[in-house]
Amino acid sequence: MCLSIFLSLVIGFYLFFMSLAMLVHQTRFKKIIGELLTQPFITLSGILGTIAGLFIVVSHNKWVADWTVWITLIGWVTLIHGLARLFFPEHVAKFFKDLQAQVGYTVMTWFWLLLGAYLVWHGMQ
Repeated sequence: MCLSIFLSLVIGFYLFFMSLAMLVHQTRFKKIIGELLTQPFITLSGILGTIAGLFIVVSHNKWVADWTVWITLIGWVTLIHGLARLFFPEHVAKFFKDLQAQVGYTVMTWFWLLLGAYLVWHGMQ
């Protein structure tokens, strides 16, 4: 199995199922997200996000004009987001509170669900 297909399936299924759960159980997840914007969780998720982003960027840094660039973009966003959580935790918490208020929980969740479905679709071909 090619690395692009493997990563598209793993990331795609993760995004799809997490987003689906977040849409089905919106009240619960909104409460959890609010509770998780604390310093310890932001730091822990920054560590995990940095590791995950590095794995993707180091193994799949392909800037090509096809669907596989989404994997690279997700890797870089995850890496940068993880580092931001480590170095600027207060700003990250404020950013996500503002983003949820402006863009909306549902819009963001649908975006991740559709991106997950897109990656799974390509990974299955």
